Amino acid sequence: MLTPILKGVMNMAKDPFQQLDVIRNASLKGKIITDCYRLMYNKKLWFKAYTELYPNARNMLAKRTKAASLHGPVLKGIDDIIEQLKAGTFYFESVSRAHFPKINGKQQIVQAPNFKDTLVQEVIKIILENVFEPIFSNNSHGLREGSCCHTALSQIKNTWHGITWCMAVNLESFYEQMDHTVLLKLISKKINDRRFLLIIQNALTCGVLKTRMRQKTFSCTPQSCMLSSVLANIYLHELDLFMDNTQRIKYVRYTGSFVVGIVGSKQMTYEKKNDIMCFLHESLNLNLNDETTHITHLNRPVPFLGYEFRKYNRIRTHKSTIQLEIPKTKIVKFANEKGYGNVDNFKIVHRKKLVNNSELEILNTYNTELRAIANYYKLANNYHQLNSLFYLAQSSFIKTIANKRRSTSSKVFSNMKKHKQGSLCLVGTDKQGNEKIQQFVKLKDLPKYKHVNGSRFICP
Repeated sequence: MLTPILKGVMNMAKDPFQQLDVIRNASLKGKIITDCYRLMYNKKLWFKAYTELYPNARNMLAKRTKAASLHGPVLKGIDDIIEQLKAGTFYFESVSRAHFPKINGKQQIVQAPNFKDTLVQEVIKIILENVFEPIFSNNSHGLREGSCCHTALSQIKNTWHGITWCMAVNLESFYEQMDHTVLLKLISKKINDRRFLLIIQNALTCGVLKTRMRQKTFSCTPQSCMLSSVLANIYLHELDLFMDNTQRIKYVRYTGSFVVGIVGSKQMTYEKKNDIMCFLHESLNLNLNDETTHITHLNRPVPFLGYEFRKYNRIRTHKSTIQLEIPKTKIVKFANEKGYGNVDNFKIVHRKKLVNNSELEILNTYNTELRAIANYYKLANNYHQLNSLFYLAQSSFIKTIANKRRSTSSKVFSNMKKHKQGSLCLVGTDKQGNEKIQQFVKLKDLPKYKHVNGSRFICP
């Protein structure tokens, strides 16, 4: 429990963000947190949640000083929610849920809560993050501020020294398997606030609308839910703690995927696998899928987050390093999905769906796609392998423009080269009406290394 002095500080602080700072510090010191529910009475927290959901609203708030600068219906909606919370009459509505097929043939659950419920979930998320973020493991990188796929991969590259065997695990359908009872028990380890726990329980169990009939839910947290990111990390924090206390291993997790590096033999790796299986089943009611779990010597490539990593032994120094590589299959798949053509036989394809767009829109489409994949694979030791993809994309772009102009690729190529030596360019105009040359992006012109946080490119 919080001490009386700490409670007093929280009650005296009118600014909810000062209260959140108190909560973060208390959580870091191992204290149990209370008064989370009362924190939801503060309008400033709702404004914060609203601007997180709708970034354009942040600019509107910055230009005007009065809280009334929010749309009237939004303010009225927030006031109504706060009154319902105070009266104990707020309940989440049943949501519409749809199943969309994944590439692997399975389905992803997507739910569509209404605006009111989405806003309440965002407020709950802000509070939960301030309670749990200070205690999360440094080996957890998924869906956390300041962490991403690149931080997870960089940790492997920079710290996995002396590793011999590796186990790669993907907890398939993890979001669908999360047990609500287990999750609420884990949350209650840090939060002693009955009303706050009840509203989270209501969010988890409000049910789904299926053929106009309400069905109660006992497990599953769809990835589209506002709370899914923080709830997933709270759930798997127990696994992080278990792994952190396991000797002679390295461990990195990104949401439901993780890799375990073993300083030891193959037999020891299988023993660790059995230990992990038992822990997941007994403590989290999760099952490790044998089909998606791979054990391999680190001299061979290990797939993780769209990359492959392996150990390379340096002959001269007798030291080993971890190298990150782009799998060839990812480049081939990317080219096929975008419609560039075939990287292997260099069969070029024009993109019919883009022909009706303006030439600058077509150029920007190609440039955006290529910058995204180059940014994601900027950590790779074989980064230069993307040159073949860029060359194929350039040829596809020329063929698409030629199709639009009803011309030939050679004529289009010559026409675009005349604006700037050695570059494919189109001439457009800026907002002032001045001519502006825009060129097709080149791999060599892109910065290979940037700050690793904040990558928006989804793992291929």
